Amino acid sequence: MKSLGIIAEFNPFHQGHAYLMKKAMEETGAQVCVAVMSGNFTQRGEPAVYDKWVRAEAAVRHGVNLVVELPAIFSVSSAEYFAKGGVDILEGFGCIDYIAFGSESGDLSRLQQTAFFLKQNDKKLHEQIRQLRKKGEPYPAARQKAAAGFAADVEEALLREPNNILAIEYLKRLKTLQPYTVQRTGEDHHSSASRLRKELESREPERFERMRRAYWALISAGILQRDAADLDRLFSAGAGLGARLKKAVRRASTAEELILQVKSKVYTYSRISRLLTQVLLNIEREDAEAAAPYIRILAFDQRGADFLKEVKKKECAALPLLTNINREAERYPQIRKTMEKDILASDIYNLLTENDLFRRSDYVVSPYVGC
Repeated sequence: MKSLGIIAEFNPFHQGHAYLMKKAMEETGAQVCVAVMSGNFTQRGEPAVYDKWVRAEAAVRHGVNLVVELPAIFSVSSAEYFAKGGVDILEGFGCIDYIAFGSESGDLSRLQQTAFFLKQNDKKLHEQIRQLRKKGEPYPAARQKAAAGFAADVEEALLREPNNILAIEYLKRLKTLQPYTVQRTGEDHHSSASRLRKELESREPERFERMRRAYWALISAGILQRDAADLDRLFSAGAGLGARLKKAVRRASTAEELILQVKSKVYTYSRISRLLTQVLLNIEREDAEAAAPYIRILAFDQRGADFLKEVKKKECAALPLLTNINREAERYPQIRKTMEKDILASDIYNLLTENDLFRRSDYVVSPYVGC
């Protein structure tokens, strides 16, 4: 079967996701859609609106054939690591043909040229970015200026717009997948997802408020329990951020207040938000650098099941393929530390949402099987 991969959060699933999938499958002729989906915490550095099992089931009910998990270490990191995890998992199947993603540009050729330029000049760019950040530039602005300094024809929007940034990171990482991009039109992905989250919160205000309070309690406790040096070992920390968190935590009463107190021209809101989730999951720099991806199945329909049978029959998967971690995880010691963070993420999410710690545990819940 010709197959198509996408990387998403489905937080929640919306019409933008459906349009991307439908358009890409029509244009590529793909017969099966495989999605790599963030688990219980998102790249924004927040708990997902619903847990990964609920969101994976919703995706299959809306036409995705197979949903696998993007490990937490990747899902709560920068665009570079988010893309690295997602692409490596899709290519780890060994037999997926295409990757589809949205972009504000919609011009695959320009995106590919920019990705190639950034990859070819990686060391020079990183040194220039480092110098600009020393002068107080935040990373996104420093990256744009550094790239423009090396090549005046690099379009600023390609390094500024969020979907373009992710698209470029996907393209930098690709080895075997054929890329296909769909231009975002009308209401963009981020605004439609934000609007839907607000609608969900308006329907269940008490649930979301309890989640926020529990999230803040766990985060503030995590910061208070560590010294500044420990905090600086977290993946998004360093450069004195640990001390800033220690100083600000007693003056804040919510996670948002803490982020606003710590953020600056250099430290963006998104970076601090991700850092707080990394406090919660204790994701240190060495965890991210040594993270080993794997294929963990969350949900599938009959076509997805047929695709998995084909993968197993051809023995084409280069990564561990897991459906039951009780039986399979111990066979792959190389993924143990990465998987431990996913199990912890589920346990903490269940605490935040007052789910049953046993019945909603990663050791107990089985993948959803659709028709």
